[in-house]
Amino acid sequence: MSEESSGRSLMVRAQRLLGLDERPEVRPSALRAFWDRHPWALLLLMAPLGAMGGVLSALYILKINEYPSVSYGLFVLPAALAGWSASRPGHAALAGMTTLLCGVLGHAVGSRFIEYAQNDLEYRGWLVIGLVAGALLGFWGHRLRSHQAMRRVMAAAMIIGLLLAPVHRWYEGTSYPMEFVDPRVYVFDLCVISLVLIACRGLAPRVFALVISAPFVVIFHVLSLLSSIVLWRAGGGI
Repeated sequence: MSEESSGRSLMVRAQRLLGLDERPEVRPSALRAFWDRHPWALLLLMAPLGAMGGVLSALYILKINEYPSVSYGLFVLPAALAGWSASRPGHAALAGMTTLLCGVLGHAVGSRFIEYAQNDLEYRGWLVIGLVAGALLGFWGHRLRSHQAMRRVMAAAMIIGLLLAPVHRWYEGTSYPMEFVDPRVYVFDLCVISLVLIACRGLAPRVFALVISAPFVVIFHVLSLLSSIVLWRAGGGI
């Protein structure tokens, strides 16, 4: 019996290490339970964080050689964190959407203090993108806490793919403004990827998420090109 119990204990530890232990989630913490009863409290907490990320992205990232960097970390991290903090998928999507919209508004405020001439009309397009992308990021952030390994893998892979898309474009030199962007702005994005991998519990899910993030890099690269068309039309392009 002792050998059998020891074998089961070893198996349980191995499953936990690999992240394959799919037991139901334990009762949420007191803080998440409070946010579940009062979702507005989470919004009040995360909205300023999103706005701060938007302001910082304008004050520093857009100032490099007067070309906009497409570093996404300062926008992705607050929205995904808002979703991760929520206890329900619906609350997570709402929190992520609110946080990213505040990031867009913060960017609009921050761009008033730099030399880069941002087209104010483009923010109409950014608001639409913020509604969709914010809800998705909030939902993916919530999935990072799932007890099911495959849900964590897919959520982490999509967030990582989004964050690696501009890094990939810079590395390949496929976009003209990229050559004017200081590569140090992507260091923060790589740090955010590390946080996403930490949130995706288990060794096996983390490795798998990195592997399958490759096709999402291409997908989000194409979507970023399509979004530039939306922004061009919103900015007055014909």
